[in-house]
Amino acid sequence: MKLLKVRFDHLTMFEDGVFDIDLFASDRVTASDESAFELADHLYVNCIVALAGINATGKTTALNLLELACRIVDGSPARGGALPSTFPAAFDGPSKLKCVVWHAGRLYLLESVLQAVEGGDDGPEFAFSDEVIYSLPAKALKRAALASWTDIKELASPLCDRAQMPDSWAALTPPDVSVAAAVLAKDFGHRVRATTLRDGGFRLTEQFNGLDDVLRVFDSGIEHLEVRDSGRAFVLTFTGRDPITVSERGLTEVLSSGTVRGLGLVQRAMRVLRSGGYLLVDEVENHLNRQLVNVVLDLFAARKTNPNGATLVFTTHYPQLLDHVHRKDNVFFLARRDFGARVVKYADRVKRIENKKSEVFASNFVKGTAPRYADVRALKELVAEEVSDER
Repeated sequence: MKLLKVRFDHLTMFEDGVFDIDLFASDRVTASDESAFELADHLYVNCIVALAGINATGKTTALNLLELACRIVDGSPARGGALPSTFPAAFDGPSKLKCVVWHAGRLYLLESVLQAVEGGDDGPEFAFSDEVIYSLPAKALKRAALASWTDIKELASPLCDRAQMPDSWAALTPPDVSVAAAVLAKDFGHRVRATTLRDGGFRLTEQFNGLDDVLRVFDSGIEHLEVRDSGRAFVLTFTGRDPITVSERGLTEVLSSGTVRGLGLVQRAMRVLRSGGYLLVDEVENHLNRQLVNVVLDLFAARKTNPNGATLVFTTHYPQLLDHVHRKDNVFFLARRDFGARVVKYADRVKRIENKKSEVFASNFVKGTAPRYADVRALKELVAEEVSDER
């Protein structure tokens, strides 16, 4: 099961209240390009999706929306997961989700109206007030058709209306579960699995093959790490030193923050690469240098390490990372405007492949991807004045 397009409305942060993103490959895919995964003839999904923007442009909110879309299509309750308890504040009313889903050789359009309700101990909760799922014909596989929500809707044939479900299906769909649970997610071997990494994400409970090899990528001085007592104790050996036994907290104090972050990132990447699911990473560059981030990106951009078409969606402040993503249709700039943030697909604004994405981002070619000159000048003047007064 794969997501091809996602759209939410009634969002407080985004321009016109809309977040809209394509996850399919809208540009041509060459035979040598392994960073896009083929679903059917001429239909590909991108295995890497980059969301770049300066502060307060909605990158984290975008990641939360994609996680929520995965949970809905997956047939999981629209609550909990890694979503923050404050997430419902991202909406200013009932929101309509539209998403195109590929499942078991067929395309579907899901339209769901969801509304935030008072959350419980499991985090934010949403309930569905209206839903319809449609089937899409084979002609919808064409990139031109998938580019337009209007064209998609014209091709769609109603398959299931939440208000008119058979009793047997209704039993599978409580108020916080989508009709996708009854129509799509019955085959649990092909569900959409999303793993989100927002912080260090370090929680190692068992030994796994290659653990030492992973650790040495981030710290070449490590000789061996042994996991004991379900992750409550560890025996760590640095090259040329005697082994030491530490607790989980002690391990995070002995290892660098980059090693901890890298281990958590690769551990989750391996899990997602096996399942063909989604790894959502907020600020992928945190605690890691650019070359180590590129190593992780490369895991998703090669068929040998990504045979099941898993997708890495990451946010970043640093445009230099974008130059390692060679496609144009999988990079999105989140640009800040006076009336809210907006999502701009790089391929829609820049046609030349050889252009450096980092230079396009930093130059403010897409308005809102760099701080405004007047704001920067005002900051400098303020600091100069404060420093002068202090002196």
